[in-house]
Amino acid sequence: MLDGAFVSFVVIAYNESENIARTLDAIAAQDGLGGYEVIVVNDGSGDGTAGIVGRIAAADPRVRLIDLPENRGRGFARSTGTAAARGDLIATVDGDIILPPGWLARARDSLRDHDAVGGTAVPDGDVAYLHRRFGLAPRSVAHTTAVTGSNALYRREVFSIAGFDPALREGEDVALNHALRLHGLSLATVPGLLARHAEGKTLRASLRWLFVSGKGATRQLLAYRQVRTPDLAAGAFAAAAAAGLLLWARRRPVAGTALPAALVVAAGTQHVRSRFETPWSQWNRVLPAIAVDSAMLTAYFTGRLAGLAALWRRRAENRPAPGPVTPRRAASAGWRR
Repeated sequence: MLDGAFVSFVVIAYNESENIARTLDAIAAQDGLGGYEVIVVNDGSGDGTAGIVGRIAAADPRVRLIDLPENRGRGFARSTGTAAARGDLIATVDGDIILPPGWLARARDSLRDHDAVGGTAVPDGDVAYLHRRFGLAPRSVAHTTAVTGSNALYRREVFSIAGFDPALREGEDVALNHALRLHGLSLATVPGLLARHAEGKTLRASLRWLFVSGKGATRQLLAYRQVRTPDLAAGAFAAAAAAGLLLWARRRPVAGTALPAALVVAAGTQHVRSRFETPWSQWNRVLPAIAVDSAMLTAYFTGRLAGLAALWRRRAENRPAPGPVTPRRAASAGWRR
């Protein structure tokens, strides 16, 4: 049944004019593809993404464009696309992901034993800018989420149980993982299934995104009570920042600044070494990459603290924080299929 199943590829894109054509070409080139459709949700892009997809769709009736008038975030874009999908199987793909030819065949084969499966994007999303800027060879690093939205394959029935939360601008795939496991469904990362991550964000955009991701990571920690390595690193930064403020209060500004700065540089060094091949012969690229990564981690850690402050404000105002979409919540929102 899975081999002949009609597949809906839901591609979300925000300012992906450089990548979207390659992403769609890679989908069309999948081994053993059979019947399929591609739904591209343009999430309020300000570049030529919609125009490129529109021209492709005009020449290929299997491609459809949903053009959102404003940027609503990943959760809204994915939920919009999956709601429009007609396939027995639904694949989610980011607009900067280039799938290898055997991606669908391997994912479909693994889906025989699971309800949802996913591959691993390389390089990891939080260091894609460093890879492009400094040309370091990326390592394959497992995602902290079993099935990430960047390249995943789901049985259609999954979305009658839970779906992507349209209120979440990030972390929507993490929320879906938790919701599905809560209902006893099986999710898995396919070993060795790698997809190329061709992200084109600028440094400024990467810093902004890491700040937003940091806020979301704090929300996830408090919502799911699962401590991950980034949570430990963020906790160490918060402790170092607090100690630095204390040193400043005691009129020791140099030590007060050096303490959190040293922690960030140490974290950046470990982060770069874990994500890339870093032979000493490439020190002229590795050291600048560590410096830039330290700035990016500072944005992430700052986002973690901002996320904590935002949640405190929500609780003070007695407003619920965004969370995973359950069947009841989805039905009340009017988009459960």
